Order: sequence, then structure tokens, then C-alpha cells
Amino acid sequence: MHQNSGKERSRLLIREFEGGRHLLATLEHGAEIIGQITRVIRENDIRAGHLNVIGALDQAEIGYYDQVSHSYQGIQINEPVELASCSGNISLLAGQPYAHVHAVLSGMKGKVWAGHLTSGRIFAAELYVQELVGPDLIRSKDSITGLNLWREE
Repeated sequence: MHQNSGKERSRLLIREFEGGRHLLATLEHGAEIIGQITRVIRENDIRAGHLNVIGALDQAEIGYYDQVSHSYQGIQINEPVELASCSGNISLLAGQPYAHVHAVLSGMKGKVWAGHLTSGRIFAAELYVQELVGPDLIRSKDSITGLNLWREE
């Protein structure tokens, strides 16, 4: 059983959505991937959804969340990598559409990295977005984990 050390306990949040638009986008060669994803979702006012990306990056940074210090630790990858898997969700953070993206990256000789995708320079990438239509899904700081999680607002 999880002990919360006197802090407020997180509550289960369940929301129902309808399927909205399906978008496909070719991302720009040489551009920063998270910036490109953010541009697509904001220009199309995608406030909630799911995303997938396939392609390759010239370089990348992924992170893992240190649960003790409550901070992301970055890992620089300074070689070409394949986006072996890249998915995420879209919700609102500080009132703006925000993409939370995780990736599995594969390099030369089979080396693999995985984690929160912080940045990457695009070699070639294609984005798929499934919009979800319903109530606003808002991220805000969670007092237990230190993460920006979905919350009742």
C-alpha cells in the first residue's frame, strides 16, 4: 500500500471523450521535433488527443524522471536514431495545448534508448494525431509526485 506521508492522496480521474479529427503531418527536416508537434497541435487547436510519430532524428535528448529529486535527468544522444516507437498524449498545460511524448530510439549496432522525449532534430518524421473531443483535460502540478498530471479543475 502506498503511504503518502500526510500529503493529499491522488484521486482517480476518468473522463469520456468522442473521437474527433485525424491529422497527418510531415514534419520539417532539420526542425526540432517537440516544437513541430506543438506547432501542429496549437495551429489546429487540438486540446486533447493521442499522437504517434514515425521517422528518424539526427540527434535527440530523452529524459527519465528522478522520483526522489522530482526532476528530469537528460540523456543526450549525439548520433542518428530511428524512432522505433514514439507516442504521447495531448492536454492543456497553462491554458495551451501540450504534447507529452515518450520514445524508444534505436541507434547503430542496435543500441536502444527510451524515455520522455525532450528534443530532437528531425531527419524525417511523420505525425499522426487523433483528436479527442470533450471536456478540457488540464495538467497541473501534483503535490505528491511533482509532475504536471491531469487534474479536476
